[in-house]
Amino acid sequence: MKIPQAIIRVLQRLPEAPPALGVVTTLNLVHHQLWPEEDFGWLEGRTVRLQASDIGCGLSYSFQCGRFVTSTQTPDVIFGASLADYWIIARRQEDPDTLFFQRRLTIAGDTELGLQLKNLMDATDFSPLFERIPQPIRLRFGI
Repeated sequence: MKIPQAIIRVLQRLPEAPPALGVVTTLNLVHHQLWPEEDFGWLEGRTVRLQASDIGCGLSYSFQCGRFVTSTQTPDVIFGASLADYWIIARRQEDPDTLFFQRRLTIAGDTELGLQLKNLMDATDFSPLFERIPQPIRLRFGI
């Protein structure tokens, strides 16, 4: 999927806080549905950065006291991929391992934490999230 240029321009101009707040709010709303058995103790107090390599911006989050929160701390692990490749992972069109070995997904920092998150991404069915997207948007982007 090609991300529309208008969306890319907006994301490049936004400060990090609004998209990060959107991501952590969404995760807090759906994490019990997506990962009912996961307590995320292994992520407690750790900072993860998702970097969109094609547009030069990203966001950082952490897990504290049972909730996802935005973070300004130095990341423990950094994932790097294009927006389109993150979308491909979320839609389960390719697994993270394939993108990693094709060098389309990079993981830097704490290797153990990175592997746990990569495995979680691979095992997650994000389709419940897509069902919450309004139908006109789903149709426009083929979701």
